[in-house]
Formats: sequence, structure tokens, C-alpha cells
Amino acid sequence: MAKILPASDIDFARFYGGFCVAGRWVGRAMWRGRMIAGFGGLIETEEGQWIAFLEVPQEERKPHVYRHALAAFADARQAGARVIKAWCDVSIPGAEKLMKRLGFRPTEETMDDKVVWIWEL
Repeated sequence: MAKILPASDIDFARFYGGFCVAGRWVGRAMWRGRMIAGFGGLIETEEGQWIAFLEVPQEERKPHVYRHALAAFADARQAGARVIKAWCDVSIPGAEKLMKRLGFRPTEETMDDKVVWIWEL
């Protein structure tokens, strides 16, 4: 099983090919040995509004990921998140169930043919 740890700016850049976040963000990196195999987190897009993202390899989509998602959400709330949006790829088994379990609800909005979900404090 991979281990999941709080992520740094360097971890973010390593996983996303050099891309860096200029604003506030929180996240977790999923490590397999010395390699980052998955990544998830939240990025502040404007004061109080954040975007959530999660990329986990199929073989690591297990219940323990939920605990780490909750921890990242707690970090974002502590940093002032009042609204969190995310896209849900319903073709991924369990994705919709995870969104509901985290407290998201679907909206009428879509992005790249995926429904935008929202969580509000």
C-alpha cells in the first residue's frame, strides 16, 4: 500500500510536470517508494472559494483515501474555505459515492463534459 503524506510545493511540481501554484493550496501526495503515484488537494481560486482535485491510481482507490481527503478538507476550512467545487468523473467506480460522502452535491454547471459539484460551509 502506498503512503499518503502532506504535500509540498516541490511535490506538486514533481507530480504535475513543473506546474506551480501561485496562491494558497493544501494537498496530499501518495508515495510509492520514491515516486509520487497520486495527488489530491484544494486550491484557493478567490477568497473563501476553493477547487478540489484528486488523482489516484485505480489500484489505490481504497477506503483509506477518504480519511486523507477529510484531512485536506479540514486544512482548507482552517485556511478559510467556505465553498469548494470539484468535477466528478462518474465513469470512475465509486467517484460519485465519494463526492456525496464528502458532502458535495451536483450542480447544473458542467466543465469538460463533467458535472461540477459543490460543497458549502
